[in-house]
Amino acid sequence: MRKLKIKSSKAALLTLTRSPLWSDKMVYILAANKYLRYENGRSRILYIGTTKRGAARPADSAVRKASQVFYKLHGVRTIDVHLATCGPRQAMPTWRRLESSLLEVFRNMYFELPKGNKVRPKAVDGLFSNKALQKIIARFAPK
Repeated sequence: MRKLKIKSSKAALLTLTRSPLWSDKMVYILAANKYLRYENGRSRILYIGTTKRGAARPADSAVRKASQVFYKLHGVRTIDVHLATCGPRQAMPTWRRLESSLLEVFRNMYFELPKGNKVRPKAVDGLFSNKALQKIIARFAPK
């Protein structure tokens, strides 16, 4: 019986870095290595999501979304995971409100949701500064 060949990647395919932002309740932004076309401009943002089941979710989501995106979008070779978090408020899931606010700002800027998002949660106005939200979204736009 002939021996099977073994192949291994030379470069790391997934690298996780410890961050002080890493917690059970956070928002993550998946960004591609290239700018994607939207109705009103271009952005690297593929997906904006929140952790529902703990801190392992961004890595799980990155792998799942990557497998979907690599076959659909031409030229996407790498996907970066960026974290966003905010301070707590009593009896209020602030990380979910941050996600919905970021999605609302993205939709207002580009006239559509990111490629990986399908449902837009209802945004609550006044909890976050609109300028701060726009600044986060603008980090992924062409300069």
